[in-house]
Amino acid sequence: MGNFKKLALAVAIASPLVLAGCVNSDDNSSSSSDGTTVNQTVVSGTATAPGGLVAQFEQKNVFEVALNFVVPPVAAAITGLEPVQGALVELIRVDNEGNQIGDVLATSQTSITGDYELTLPQGVNLAGDLIVRITGQNGNELRAQVVEQAVNISPASEFVLRKFIEQGADLGELVVTDIVELSGKVEEFDLTAGANLDEMFETLEREVGAFVENEVAAVSAPEGDGASIAGNYFSAALAIELGDEDGNGYGEVAHDMWFGEFSVTDQGSGTVNLDFTQEDSAYGDMYGTDLQTPYIYYSVDSEVLEDESFAVSFNADGILTAEGEFEEEVDDDGWEARRMPAVTYTFQQVKNTGLLFALSHEAAVSYETIYNESNDTYSLDPDAKKGDDVMRSLEVFSRKPSNLTAADLSGNYGRVWFEGSLFGGGIEMITEINTVTFDGFTVDVGEAEAHSLFVSASGVEYAPWTEPAESGVALDIQSDGTILGEEGGRVGFVNDSTDYIDFTESSGANEQEAIFGKTMLVKLPESQLTLTGKTYRLMYLAMHYDDQVNGDIAMTASQFNTLMTMDSAADGTLNGRFSEAVKNGLGGDIAVGVDQVSDFGFDYTIAANGATEITIADGDSGTTVLDGFFNEDASLGVFTTRYMESDTGNADELGMAVLIDVTE
Repeated sequence: MGNFKKLALAVAIASPLVLAGCVNSDDNSSSSSDGTTVNQTVVSGTATAPGGLVAQFEQKNVFEVALNFVVPPVAAAITGLEPVQGALVELIRVDNEGNQIGDVLATSQTSITGDYELTLPQGVNLAGDLIVRITGQNGNELRAQVVEQAVNISPASEFVLRKFIEQGADLGELVVTDIVELSGKVEEFDLTAGANLDEMFETLEREVGAFVENEVAAVSAPEGDGASIAGNYFSAALAIELGDEDGNGYGEVAHDMWFGEFSVTDQGSGTVNLDFTQEDSAYGDMYGTDLQTPYIYYSVDSEVLEDESFAVSFNADGILTAEGEFEEEVDDDGWEARRMPAVTYTFQQVKNTGLLFALSHEAAVSYETIYNESNDTYSLDPDAKKGDDVMRSLEVFSRKPSNLTAADLSGNYGRVWFEGSLFGGGIEMITEINTVTFDGFTVDVGEAEAHSLFVSASGVEYAPWTEPAESGVALDIQSDGTILGEEGGRVGFVNDSTDYIDFTESSGANEQEAIFGKTMLVKLPESQLTLTGKTYRLMYLAMHYDDQVNGDIAMTASQFNTLMTMDSAADGTLNGRFSEAVKNGLGGDIAVGVDQVSDFGFDYTIAANGATEITIADGDSGTTVLDGFFNEDASLGVFTTRYMESDTGNADELGMAVLIDVTE
């Protein structure tokens, strides 16, 4: 195991291979009746499906759970697909819901090898709403967007189109090169087809669903105004990690944090440049077979960064997206080698601010190594997988103030706090919510509602309590918004508009304890907010511990396109997907699933000062509660989370969440 902290949202390792069966063709020329030359665009490709049939698609349950986790080795693209023979291929236009518009524009037939070819009618050009489709039994379809002349029709092409439709993209306005690039990335994933389309789409959702949703969100909107987010920034992240060593009974629970500085400069055309200059980090883990005799590791690092510059995209929906590269690391001593997916960073801007949040989904696979005697080095053995790591991290980018003074900070703020501690006696998580009043750089801290989970070899103990109020607490805040701790180190920051404050901290001693915490504060409204009709992107991260001895340990995180819509002043609906990594006890192997939630109801109350409680009842099994605060204009909400078991009334899960207004 080990420390890896850069964000990654893809859940499989991409290879540079191209899907076989792609047929390229050029424009053909023909003569018109008046003797002039007419250029005609010929589209061709291959139609493939599981078993060569467009099998019946069965509707999934409200909660779709896929129980496999693997980051496969680099290999060929989707395997197990067979040619669809003798199928009618139709060229059509569709609306943004995927429904056909007008008549069929052209037709063709697939050969015994699944190949087809058709010519675009005059005046019809490549576009995201131009579709080729084949139709099977009971009207089931496989479709592909005609955005280049080589167009394969497959479950992957259908899956990508569905994701664009789900996220409300204007298909006709999409940039065709963006679709080509995304489709190619999906086809590069190492996937194995199921017995039918139902299984194939389940595989695609499990392996690349989160990755595709992030990519679709990035390309579905026009270019953004990069100048609106230009400036100098802080970044701060808190991460939770689970690890295993396949089958040998060893594993880990870990925390990670990093605190950095960087600048954003506008490059025009929806592109900005990120230049990182400084990063402080800390990593701690509990490693072993059980909670009785774990090993505790803790380390800190500080680094001045050079040549850490990245050009990234920023769109009109406030989504900042940066793509990294596939990484492979081999320890110098040959103890371990690791593969990590190509990285995609996806941040959602709080409307019209220099404040952006991301909840990343990262994974890695460790391997045995091979000793190369000729040059005294070690290399990764791709046939000897050793274990898995899964990490989820909540990160914020916050623009710095230029000349902050004590006079700039005043009034009431809502505070939420999460802390995770690893030590020889077990694991402890604590959450708190309360209000804080600023009078310059001095604060009065209100009474806090607290919840804790203590996990040891004896089981899990839950306790609620209140923390007493405290007045006259002095803070050491610099003119650029930096907040210094008692020993002089950087522990937090104030944003440029002084309505968001963040503390991301750690402490510990190697072989003894590792403690990590994150505090988020928002400036509170002075009058009643109205949330009806608003839609929020939910970023949710929590840890669950079964109450029995050596019970399951689970980490739950929302995927990017998880949305909460406030249907009225008291209730709303939740739609999206939640990934869950589960292991039995500290030494158990990891399994990862995806829960799909469709039109799931919730209730909420909001006080005049923005204090909000959201209650999501989960049938007979329990209730999820989000306690926290919305800011002055309800564009941002920060929350602690807990899951309450219906049979005991005790919480067995604690975490944190952010809600960002994305109402159109």
